Amino acid sequence: MNEAATILVVEDQRAERDALSRMLETESYRVIAARNLREALAHVYESIVLVICDLRLGGESGVDLLREWRHSQEHTPFIIVTAYGDVPSAVTAMRLGAYDYLTKPVDPAALLRLVNRLIRNARPDAPRTTPVDDFSFGQLWGRCATMRDIFERAKRAAVTNSAVLILGEPGTGKHLLAKAIHERSERSKSHFVTMNMAALPITRIDGELFGQQYVSGASGDEAGKLDAAHRGTLFIDEIGDLPGETQAKLLRVIEERAYTPLGANEKRHVDLRLITATSHDLAALVAKGLFREDLFYRLNVVTLHLPPLRERTDDIPHLVEQLLEERCSAQGKPVPYIDAELMDALTRYRWPGNVRQLSNVVESMVVMSQGRALTIADLPAELRHEVQDRDSHDALAEGRALEVLERHAILEALEKHGGNRTRAADALGISVRTLQRKLKMWGIAGEV
Repeated sequence: MNEAATILVVEDQRAERDALSRMLETESYRVIAARNLREALAHVYESIVLVICDLRLGGESGVDLLREWRHSQEHTPFIIVTAYGDVPSAVTAMRLGAYDYLTKPVDPAALLRLVNRLIRNARPDAPRTTPVDDFSFGQLWGRCATMRDIFERAKRAAVTNSAVLILGEPGTGKHLLAKAIHERSERSKSHFVTMNMAALPITRIDGELFGQQYVSGASGDEAGKLDAAHRGTLFIDEIGDLPGETQAKLLRVIEERAYTPLGANEKRHVDLRLITATSHDLAALVAKGLFREDLFYRLNVVTLHLPPLRERTDDIPHLVEQLLEERCSAQGKPVPYIDAELMDALTRYRWPGNVRQLSNVVESMVVMSQGRALTIADLPAELRHEVQDRDSHDALAEGRALEVLERHAILEALEKHGGNRTRAADALGISVRTLQRKLKMWGIAGEV
């Protein structure tokens, strides 16, 4: 069914170009292959519905092809193929109009899904639909396999009424995931009510959750979170901090679908969906007797574990670009360019505060920046010093590793040539003077 769709493949490596072409032709696409910008631009006025282009084309760049192509054919979708180390450049290509990028080695199934979706929406005889973003769920975004699996499982859980337990470090987006599940559920037209156990004094938890009914003559009753979430969703964050007595009361609410406000005598029925989250190891708390096992199993019907940002570094460049656009729009500022050194630093940083910390750092840079480009100098001072100290340590460690290899090679050459320094130096391609200087520096000049 795809014989009318022509795809331009631009790749300077013949083996990769041929493999990609054969894969697309197997799907009945017509493929035009090009080795460089000149060959690719020769087809700019043909009926090309999609361009798949390697970022590095010998001494040329796929970004340059994208710029040139846009002058004549503004709406042709581009897919950029890039090595892991070139992700910041691929993100730049997306800001220039590329639809998406894939890192090598390319997953054939993922590429074909992307191609089929783009072709389906580009062909004139196909119904126009809005492309589905496989990499987002609500306000969460993630390209890595772990995040895509979470999104898929969350979508399946959303259409049920089952309890969901979300695990993850602080700042990973547990609240956003819970809200997205609510918004995709049948309860989306009712309230999404949140309650954070870690933010409440123990003496206030029961009143906040169950509400308060005062004696006659006192001021009006206070509704609790259970009442506010009736027919909607109640999200309890840091459920691991729930006191033992309140754990027993919450279990009864789940089992009986009813509760009794403080100071009241009659039960109130409640219809809600319960989503909980914690940064603690809830199973470990159960093992220690700090959390009720029966409540744990009632909350743990569907479990979603959000990974820390340091475990999905491929997502960081896009997250940075996304956050940058949001913050600049809020501040009324033009979106600046992020230089490669800064993007590399952001990608390699371990982010103990996860996406929340990344968001705060991006906002700080937007507020304080004055130029059209963001650099390492625009990082908040503490983070900048930490990044620079880490880079110095890495450089020192790398230098030490090279020195070990160099020493091993010289000593091995000397042994092979019976201690003859001239022959050893010739074999290593260095001068005798350099060899002697190295031996002296290592304190072994007289030992060989």
